[in-house]
Amino acid sequence: MFAALDDVVGALSPKAYAAAKDFARKVHEDEKRREGRPRLLTLPLDAFAARVQAVVNESSHDALIVELFRELDDRGEVTGLGLSAFKARLRGAHRTGLLTLHAWQVKDGVENPAMQASVVGHEGMTLHLVCRTAVPLPIPWGRPAPLLVPVPRWIEASQGRMMNE
Repeated sequence: MFAALDDVVGALSPKAYAAAKDFARKVHEDEKRREGRPRLLTLPLDAFAARVQAVVNESSHDALIVELFRELDDRGEVTGLGLSAFKARLRGAHRTGLLTLHAWQVKDGVENPAMQASVVGHEGMTLHLVCRTAVPLPIPWGRPAPLLVPVPRWIEASQGRMMNE
């Protein structure tokens, strides 16, 4: 196997050899950043959707598709998967009910170039965001209790509630 690989590498032009070496370096660096997680390209659609949903649920809001792609790229999980292929897999996961995508709305903020790059078309709709499914975390100390402050005596007297002493 190594002899065949050496023959292939030997047949490459200097430019192709440099490109292959750069790609191999990127794959190696991505393997370190992935920390043992598989590349999204290698996952079946249900596992892909579960992994994407887990990343989206880590944040406090729905994820813009381009920003989600960049975050997964920073983690080394999209090696070999371009943005258009990533969006196609998201569309497939949405179509089968594994993920929920929705359109950009006014409450999501002003339109920006990232929003335009996030467009995924599905059944005549233009979708931009992957929805979170996680419920917000509760306040650790619970709901505030009603404030119990004694009413000053002069207020009680003015309202006629003061008892004769």
